[in-house]
Amino acid sequence: MPHTIFLGLGSNLGDRENYLISACRAITDMEGFETIACSPVYISRAVEMDDSAPSFLNMVIKGQFQYTPLELLTSVEKIEKQLGRKDKSDHQPRTIDIDILLFGNEAFELKRLVVPHKKMTRRPFVLVPLLHIEPDLVHPLTKRPLSTYLKKKDRESLILYKEIGFNHVHS
Repeated sequence: MPHTIFLGLGSNLGDRENYLISACRAITDMEGFETIACSPVYISRAVEMDDSAPSFLNMVIKGQFQYTPLELLTSVEKIEKQLGRKDKSDHQPRTIDIDILLFGNEAFELKRLVVPHKKMTRRPFVLVPLLHIEPDLVHPLTKRPLSTYLKKKDRESLILYKEIGFNHVHS
């Protein structure tokens, strides 16, 4: 049975827009994955990085996935590697970062994967695009609407960059 999942994508090295589009295409082509929606792309400052780190382009993809969370993790890590991601450190600039934010209503903590994503509720660059796709999402653990984690100043910290949309992803 397929699970509704949400993936957060970010890039702050090189041709950031092209890395996001390439990642979207690769995700859409993953076995067992069906893309439902893509958020607009937002610009955000690099959080928890050196002040000289380039800003990020961020977006969220909603999809249906047929397999297990670890199979999804393996697939997105393969895409990251194909797109030049070398360092899995949280504090380094990267060509692409793909995070599993939500996997259905499941909540679990494995060695390689924690769902829901631990930092999701503290990251406007995740919440704004996520809520753009699904405004009424509820956190699986706290049962609070995700919108309650977002303050006005958080929304204002992002700049809308552009809509990518399915046509761009599938061309």
